[in-house]
Amino acid sequence: MVLTERSAFPLSRIVTGGKDFEMLVVGDSVIWGQGLNEKDKFYTLTKNWLEDVYFKGSRKVNLINKSHSGARLFLSEKEIKALTDAEKSTDKFYNQEMNFSFPSAKTQIDAASRDYISEGKSAEDVNLIMLTGGLTDLGSSYIINPFKKNKKLRKKIDKYCNHMMFRFLEHANQTFPNALIAVVGYFPMLSNKSSTGKIYNFVLERYGFPRPTKPIMNNIFTKQFFKPLHGKMTKRSRIWLKNSNIALQTAVNRLNKKLGRQRAIFVRSPIVEEQSFGTKNTLLFGMAKKGRTNDFMYDLRRVECTKAINSLKDVKLKFKKRDCELSGVGHPNVEGSRAYAKAIQQRLRIALSNNSPQK
Repeated sequence: MVLTERSAFPLSRIVTGGKDFEMLVVGDSVIWGQGLNEKDKFYTLTKNWLEDVYFKGSRKVNLINKSHSGARLFLSEKEIKALTDAEKSTDKFYNQEMNFSFPSAKTQIDAASRDYISEGKSAEDVNLIMLTGGLTDLGSSYIINPFKKNKKLRKKIDKYCNHMMFRFLEHANQTFPNALIAVVGYFPMLSNKSSTGKIYNFVLERYGFPRPTKPIMNNIFTKQFFKPLHGKMTKRSRIWLKNSNIALQTAVNRLNKKLGRQRAIFVRSPIVEEQSFGTKNTLLFGMAKKGRTNDFMYDLRRVECTKAINSLKDVKLKFKKRDCELSGVGHPNVEGSRAYAKAIQQRLRIALSNNSPQK
């Protein structure tokens, strides 16, 4: 069974009537807009577009955002046990720039459901769910690790971006039965156009090499030895992009097929290899001088990462303060976020307009 844009999802009740339009955002750092100011995040740009352009001011768009950096689709048994043993709740939300796996995207859905009830709204009132998920279940450092096997990477991508995503979409659909679910895809992390020096510099910074030694470690000679690794990292980035797109689209198709109507859509990333990390025309945040990242939340993370990690000292999981501080690197910058917003708006316009006789 093939479902097209004009399949019988009853979106007419979403885009007509006098009720406010309810929009929910869940997922990881990409949908959260790591490192960006609120006004520049692509969910904010999409909300404003819906309200001002699509509905032309005729309907108010209410936004609940439960996404945060690091969120996994579901927590592992190890993570649940570690938090439980330390008497920490898996439902507690921290500063959203903190790259913690918890609360999971599944928990975010459940928390949002409680919020809507407390506001006197029902699950049936939610019109749109936007999300990203699957990347943090693998981990970006694993994805581009040149010493790992590519065959295993492909299997993990299918596990998390297809099977686990499908499981998550089922839960989201059961919780909010009238919502259109927009799954947003990921981008190439780096490419052969990326600066080898910038990649190497970030690796040195991430693993805590003393800053005065970096010119010695990262020079024209040492970069020659790093270039073969750069090539392997590029190959794994391409595997990630291709296979995650296939897997996420498959999960969306599986949900639609199971329900016999279009309940979910997939939005591919507009960012291409020539705009990945460390390229001349990059649409992603990188490193700045003196060990800083060039996003807008570095100073906030330096403070909040310390506080949050200290509050979790009894939890037997690994929390790396420097990873937390540097977590803005490799996420869409202002221009990248705008490109995402445009791609999402184009996809939503088709999904909403083709299924509604009027706005």
